Amino acid sequence: MKKNILYFDIIGGISGDMTLASLLDLGVPKEIFLQELNKLNMDNEFEIEIDYKYENGIKGTKVNVITKEQYCHRNLIDVYDIIDNSRLNNNIKERAKEIFMIVAKAEAKVHGTTIDKIHFHEVGAIDSIVDIVGSCILLDLLNIDKVYSTSVPLGSGFIQCAHGVIPAAAPATVEILKNIPVKFNHVKGECTTPTGAAIIKTICDEFIDELDFNTKKIGYGVGHKKFEKPNILRVALAQEDEHNEVVYEIVANIDDMSSEIYSYLFEKIMDEGALDVFTESIFMKKNRPAYKISILTKKKDLNKFIKLLLTETSTFGVRYKEYNRAKLDRKFIEADTIYGKVKVKLGYYNNKLIKLKPEYEQCKLISKTLNIELREVYNEINKSINEKININLLT
Repeated sequence: MKKNILYFDIIGGISGDMTLASLLDLGVPKEIFLQELNKLNMDNEFEIEIDYKYENGIKGTKVNVITKEQYCHRNLIDVYDIIDNSRLNNNIKERAKEIFMIVAKAEAKVHGTTIDKIHFHEVGAIDSIVDIVGSCILLDLLNIDKVYSTSVPLGSGFIQCAHGVIPAAAPATVEILKNIPVKFNHVKGECTTPTGAAIIKTICDEFIDELDFNTKKIGYGVGHKKFEKPNILRVALAQEDEHNEVVYEIVANIDDMSSEIYSYLFEKIMDEGALDVFTESIFMKKNRPAYKISILTKKKDLNKFIKLLLTETSTFGVRYKEYNRAKLDRKFIEADTIYGKVKVKLGYYNNKLIKLKPEYEQCKLISKTLNIELREVYNEINKSINEKININLLT
């Protein structure tokens, strides 16, 4: 099964209008996009210009939102009312509201107040509403399953805003992008705005500067500012085979830790979202018996589990390596069996069901309650389910 993935190559920064422009440049029909945007019921407040522009010889799309009425300051409740009263689908509404909330929290913190008291210049502006909601519309129309991005450049120097002269990047932008990979002093000026920062923080599943995939389409969004580097945002639309993925194995050799800690450690590692954790018996230098503990994880959680091993175990160091992993598509069902309903994991290859596995904890409880062997419980459940769904189990 293929997944649609979107990769943001943030060359010259990211703003709301550049995000909107780059997604439109992937080929979404303008008429369909505007039809969806009209569901905001704000036609009397703005016009939107969508045109092509060349930036350093690269052809891209440029978006300009023109307000029809006097500049309007709105607070978060006003913005939420506009979204909630629109005819957009719930996925678009919830994602857009999440982006606005991120900007609202950052602006409130920077200005030393609360989100219910602050009046926003960036959030409340009509163009920001169009940029954020429009970007969410396009992500929905493109049917995106996963989003990746490079680190985010911030710019440098100073910028003029409603509050006076402030450093670039704006304090709200820096606040939004805490715990996100960024680049300081990328260009002179503000190349990433609070709106752009909030969009990429909300929609991005993983920030990674290197990614292998088969590109299907490329889009370029051209910004309104001029820098010493091209002011463009590049996005790549690709497909990813969900049978294959990149995972990381983090390993530590431990010979001086109480065995009681391992049970606690395994439970915590899995609760924190690891793909797997296991140990192997080994002999270290001077023939000391020891355990090698391994954690499998996605890249986005790599540093979290490195820290966990360094702080929760007796090791003084860990090592890690990248692996390609192939897996079956998985689905969980509640199956009717001779013991009642049991949770079962199904495994698919090329959309064909080839494996099933009853949930261990439930089978253990059945075995203990009925005083029968666990192996017999497994056999009876597998036999019952196999007859109902008519597959040949691989043994």
